[in-house]
Amino acid sequence: MEERRELTAEVFIDTGKDFRPEDSLKALYSCVPGEMVDLTFDLRVFEHTCGFRFDPLLEDSSMVKLQEITLTYEDGESKTIDWARIKTNSDVDFEPVFVYLHKDPKFFVDEALCLKLVKAQVRFQVLELGLHRKEYWQEIKKHSVSEKEKAQILNKLELAMNQNRDLEQENRRLKIEEADIYASGIWKLQHDAKGPLKVILGKGNILTFLAAVYLALCCELFVFNNGYYSTPRPNDQVLVFSFLRFGMVWLGAFVLIAVINGLIQKGYRRELT
Repeated sequence: MEERRELTAEVFIDTGKDFRPEDSLKALYSCVPGEMVDLTFDLRVFEHTCGFRFDPLLEDSSMVKLQEITLTYEDGESKTIDWARIKTNSDVDFEPVFVYLHKDPKFFVDEALCLKLVKAQVRFQVLELGLHRKEYWQEIKKHSVSEKEKAQILNKLELAMNQNRDLEQENRRLKIEEADIYASGIWKLQHDAKGPLKVILGKGNILTFLAAVYLALCCELFVFNNGYYSTPRPNDQVLVFSFLRFGMVWLGAFVLIAVINGLIQKGYRRELT
């Protein structure tokens, strides 16, 4: 059976001059590890309170399970303090179980909740004294994450999730835009074209294709007009559009413009580098 130990708890009150030994109350208690301890402190001896600190034991390293801290105010209201409003100097945190590898465990209550106090009730358990297996706890400490580090990790995760959400929205927008562009005639021709048409209607050659068509039409119109207005012209002569001539002119113009454009682009890229 575990040996009963005589221990000392202490409450410090900040009266506007920080936590000082002269502004503290001590309480002696005896317990065996794991036994529930209830302590009550009369704080009416302090004229002014603006901070509250509880030290569960002063004798040794320990593992403490804090059940609750309840503060009573001048107006008679009692409030059990939420965990988010309590800080401690533990080495390893398994809230509400805290491991201290030193002999000065402390619990601090948020200053906003410490005005005009008249009584404090603390309920806790001392689960382990001495901590002879300090190497084990030191190893745990190496792999534990502080609340500040947790908050930083969560903030980074939230930021990454927001960025991912923005990227997903942008991806959906681009897909809708792509569908709209694909619905247009020219892009669809470029996308679906195969073989020679893939070259002719390619993204970089569509303007070259149109320019070659324009030049071939101009050439054919010139030949047609020259033949129509030439004199003398037999009345039975029939003027027809020559697809062969148009095709040859268009092909020559397309190749010539494509070569010139390629040379210009090559020179431009050389200047950039």
